[in-house]
Amino acid sequence: MRFNTYTLLFAIIPFVGYAQSESEEINAKEFSDPCLFEEKSITVGLGASYSIILESVGVNSRVYYNLGEHICFGPEFSFFKKGEEKAYDIDIISHYIFDTKFAGLYPLLGVNYTIEESVHHTKKEIGVVFGAGAHRNLKKLNVFAEYSHVESKLADDFITVGLMINLK
Repeated sequence: MRFNTYTLLFAIIPFVGYAQSESEEINAKEFSDPCLFEEKSITVGLGASYSIILESVGVNSRVYYNLGEHICFGPEFSFFKKGEEKAYDIDIISHYIFDTKFAGLYPLLGVNYTIEESVHHTKKEIGVVFGAGAHRNLKKLNVFAEYSHVESKLADDFITVGLMINLK
């Protein structure tokens, strides 16, 4: 029998497949972590947000890119309505997750753009947003609660709770 490159490839392929499946099993076990997110994954979420200034409950949506297990960033959008007043809150947020025994704790920092509309006027402002939160992973589902403050001429404070799902 003559030994050549094709023979070597056919001999190695089953082992490469086995090693890859072992690696995938290890990664799957790794990311049932209660606090961290899988590196280079996407997380989408929906929640309820309470505006302390407007005294109104609104809806919050978010999409984060998990750059690493501890670092994520992405856009958030919140909408509030109270009578004739409407507020749109658009943020670009980043988190650094601190891994604890029971939950992931994180400071949040970002840029904010707020639009407030009423019957007689519309106000628009750019500001910064900062705060802190906690989340807990339940396999691919994640529950979170956070406090954030927008610092601008349209300053506000928010308490947000919701669910996110991790997509790979």
